[in-house]
Amino acid sequence: MNYNLLIITPDQLRADYLGCYGNTQIGTTHIDKVAKEGVVFENCYCAAPLCAPSRISFATSTYVGEHNRRNYGTSINPDVPNLITQLKKSGYQTGMFGKNHLFTPHRLDEVWDWLDEICLGNYEGHPGAKQSFSSFEMEVDHPFNITKRLTDETIDFMTGAKKPFVAWVNYQDPHPAFTCPPPYYHLFSSDDITLPDAYYKYDKDKQPVRNEVWRKHSQMNQCSEEELKKAIATYMGQVRYIDDSVGQLMAALKENQLDKNTVVFFFSDHGELLGDYGMTHKLPVFYDCLTKIPTILRHPLGQWAGLRFTGLVEEVDLAPSLLSILEIPIPATMVGESLVSSLDNGDVTGKETVLCEAGAGAPTWKESGEGMVLTAPHAPTSFGPGAMLRYKMWKLTIYSDDRSELYNLEEDPQELINGYDNPAYEGIKNEMTTLLTKRLLSVKVRDVGIDWDESEYPTDVRFNPLE
Repeated sequence: MNYNLLIITPDQLRADYLGCYGNTQIGTTHIDKVAKEGVVFENCYCAAPLCAPSRISFATSTYVGEHNRRNYGTSINPDVPNLITQLKKSGYQTGMFGKNHLFTPHRLDEVWDWLDEICLGNYEGHPGAKQSFSSFEMEVDHPFNITKRLTDETIDFMTGAKKPFVAWVNYQDPHPAFTCPPPYYHLFSSDDITLPDAYYKYDKDKQPVRNEVWRKHSQMNQCSEEELKKAIATYMGQVRYIDDSVGQLMAALKENQLDKNTVVFFFSDHGELLGDYGMTHKLPVFYDCLTKIPTILRHPLGQWAGLRFTGLVEEVDLAPSLLSILEIPIPATMVGESLVSSLDNGDVTGKETVLCEAGAGAPTWKESGEGMVLTAPHAPTSFGPGAMLRYKMWKLTIYSDDRSELYNLEEDPQELINGYDNPAYEGIKNEMTTLLTKRLLSVKVRDVGIDWDESEYPTDVRFNPLE
């Protein structure tokens, strides 16, 4: 039997903002229902805390050091073996709705049978998007209010497909700027928001220098506690907007008798700082708020329903797992491991380590630009390279020319106490440095068809419908 595949990808969604990951404030009832009917991966890490590198790693099942797309404005040649073209070669009808951040823009029509590609960047062009922490109400009829449109188009595609389909809806929400239309904008009050300890207690002199540079570029010294609370409340509204959209997608599957033959896969490309360490957005750093991604898999026959996969999982394992469920051959270039056998056996132990990378060969920008004001972490905010290894309760991050970090996640889950220079941690630091080196040496840098013109795509903004 050829199952259909529905992939739902909100952009920049933190795992801890879903009920199935412990959040008690927002009320993500529809996503939580999918979680109850499927398996929740509690410790799945993205391959990179940036949009395009993460999505490319997901689709190709290769590490960042292999596909070598390390920053925002990158894409891959669709001839590179990947999840979508592998399904298309196997007879699947393909549809994509929302942002691309994956395939070469001028070749999208070769990949997708149905397509509405749109990326809103950071809502540049809207008068409300003035600062990195801006929050405002989105007009219902504004061209930037696209979540419902993408949901409707995905439903139309799925219900009109004449053969097995893969539908991938890539939502803008809850990506900054922090904005959503009514009623979602008014669902949560800043009065009910408590700022996290990580907003107050971080030590900037023990963090990577890039963090302080971004704080200055983004004018976080001008962000009041009330403004940040409003941004968080609006982000919560964005999450509810996504949750209701998931409810509409699942209802459409059921109403059209598609729920019993459609695999539903929900994941985010990375998280959001959202005030942690006095920052918003994301950049090439590796805190759990950015790298631990919500990941939910629902089998149409109810297999693994209610399972909590507690072990470590890497983003590169996801595409091979989906292909295994769909009984489609896994390309030899995919380096991830299918999780299906482990799921069938109830084995939730996962991997020994996870690897996460980001940033290119440019030097770390050590000083903020004079008078520099940015609404998102674009250059000259640092994109200097770094790599992170998670091993048991430990997390090590090493940068090429920035401060390194070591955290004990069991004792310090908010990653506030950098133990990299602590003599008591010398043994585990050396052990993890060796493990990280071996992981990096095990990847194979290969030419997979670079299609990136930095002058053409200097940021993660593909196009703006108002231009």
